[in-house]
Amino acid sequence: MPRTLHLIKHGQPTLVPGVPAHEWLLAPGALDGLPGLVARLDPRPGLVACSEEPKAKATAQALAAALGVPCRPMLGLHEHLRYSQEVTSPDEFQARFRRFFAEPGQVVVGEESADDAHRRFANAVGAVLKVNPQPSVAIVAHGTVISLLAARANGLDAFALWDRLKCLDVLTLDADTLRLREPSP
Repeated sequence: MPRTLHLIKHGQPTLVPGVPAHEWLLAPGALDGLPGLVARLDPRPGLVACSEEPKAKATAQALAAALGVPCRPMLGLHEHLRYSQEVTSPDEFQARFRRFFAEPGQVVVGEESADDAHRRFANAVGAVLKVNPQPSVAIVAHGTVISLLAARANGLDAFALWDRLKCLDVLTLDADTLRLREPSP
C-alpha cells in the first residue's frame, strides 16, 4: 500500500503588527475546527511532524493529542522567510503573493525566493518521510510552502492553490510521488 502524506495548514494566528509572522500565536478559537480536520485524515496518521513556528507547533500538538500519536517539530518546515514583512491590507497582501508565485526565482516578498522556499521545504518533507516510516504521516506547516510543494508536484497554479488553502485545511498526497489523492481545497 502506498504511503500517505497529509500536509496541513496551521490554525488561524493572531496577526500582530510589528511582530514577525513566524512569532505569531494561534488566535482564540483557532482550533475549533480540529474535530473536522481529524475526520478528514484518511488514513489516520501515525505521526504528526511540524514546523517549529508557534502557530504550527500548537496546531500539531493539539492534532497529535487528538489522534493519540507522537508530535515531532522538525527543522526546515517553516514558512517562507519574511522577517521584514509588515501587516498590510488584504489586497496588498494578495498582490505581493501573486508576484511571489509569478517570479519564483526572485526575492520579491521577505528574504527567500519561492524557488528557495520550495527547495528547503521539499528537502525537509523528504527528511520527515525518511526518518518516520509510518504508513501515514501528517505535517503541520504553512500555506505558502505547502502550496509551492503541492502545486509543483501536480502541475497546479501555486497562487490559486495558496489562495484557496485555508487554516486547518489538508492536502492528502501519495508520499512517494507527492501526487494529490483528493481534490485540492
